[in-house]
Amino acid sequence: MRKSFFSAIALAVIALASFPAAAFGGKKSITGHIQIYGNAPFTFVGFVTESGEKYSLDIAPEAEFTIQDIKNEQGNRLKLTGFVNEKELLGFQTLEDGRFVVMKYKILK
Repeated sequence: MRKSFFSAIALAVIALASFPAAAFGGKKSITGHIQIYGNAPFTFVGFVTESGEKYSLDIAPEAEFTIQDIKNEQGNRLKLTGFVNEKELLGFQTLEDGRFVVMKYKILK
């Protein structure tokens, strides 16, 4: 009995490990451009992907840049790496696809 219990646990761990992390809201990369939403003084930074998804942007606490650094890249094509904040899918200044937490970004040509 005990052996089958541990076998079932091991099988469940292997099955969960075989799914990509992004399926569970894990780290992913998106490509697109910065867009500013709202009216002064209540503007906020959003991101529109090449596939048409729209995210509000937040910066990860451990990031070495600020939201102003990303805002300054308006007009450039960017690749953002981070994750969708599953806890804040709706709310004030949140776009239709949620809030994307940026861990790093890269300017694309």
